[in-house]
Amino acid sequence: MPIHALTRIVAVFITVLIASRTSGILWSSLFWSIAFVHYGLALYYSRHRILAVAKDSSSLVPALIVLSGGAALYVSQFSLLLYFGVHHVFNEVYLLDRKLPAKEAERRRGLRVAAIFLNAAIYAVLLRHYSELAWIGPEFLFVVLLFFYALFFYRLGQLRPVLGVRGMIDGSIFEVFGLLLVLSSFFVRFDLNHIVLYHFIFWSLYPIEKFKRLGDGALWRYAAISLVMVVVFMLFSPAGIAGGAVSESFYYQQFIFWSYAHITLSFVLSDAHPAWITRWFRSGRRQWAVP
Repeated sequence: MPIHALTRIVAVFITVLIASRTSGILWSSLFWSIAFVHYGLALYYSRHRILAVAKDSSSLVPALIVLSGGAALYVSQFSLLLYFGVHHVFNEVYLLDRKLPAKEAERRRGLRVAAIFLNAAIYAVLLRHYSELAWIGPEFLFVVLLFFYALFFYRLGQLRPVLGVRGMIDGSIFEVFGLLLVLSSFFVRFDLNHIVLYHFIFWSLYPIEKFKRLGDGALWRYAAISLVMVVVFMLFSPAGIAGGAVSESFYYQQFIFWSYAHITLSFVLSDAHPAWITRWFRSGRRQWAVP
């Protein structure tokens, strides 16, 4: 099985395991701790790009504009469900884009557009009971979802000669899982945090292959840093040994702040966005791979 598809399957399994085996303060503490690790590792492994952007005025100015916009969204309490939705969809689609042959530019673009709308539709259908989306009729959401599923697989089929069966599986595994989740949403009420947790778990697993290729203990360092951070955040979480000193409210407020900060910074630091965004921060500079 392609490593990309296998990583997604493992991420879904771990997410379901955590969500089904924990509840209450333990669930909240573990979820927030994993979130803080995700945000911390993203900053650590993006440190070279942060310095590069800061040293180049042509990148720094748009970066400051983006950060100011993110700060305004945080202060105005803009819906995190919608803001994370944009982050999630771009990450999923532009991760898929890396798997496609560069010579098929036009077909890549067609598949990418279909994937953006399909992933947005899956996200909206799964969370249709939230107030931000409840105003949209469910019948309309499902019609849109079916249309973009058809368009996505039509576009994917056009790339079959260059992708092969293995490549098509690798490129559509999340969308296939999405269909299963949509069907299960008639029986299970999905929470935003379930999707967010999947995002954290997947992106903790995705860099493993890259660190293995780097060698020189890179994978072990990554695993050790991740494990130590999870343990530390759990120890000082509301469910940990310092539970009496650290309130749920404090961890929640920190989660909200760093979620806005992480999503906003990703527009500056991550390549998993449209070219019209990334070109503001990459011009004339080597590409650092950021998890």
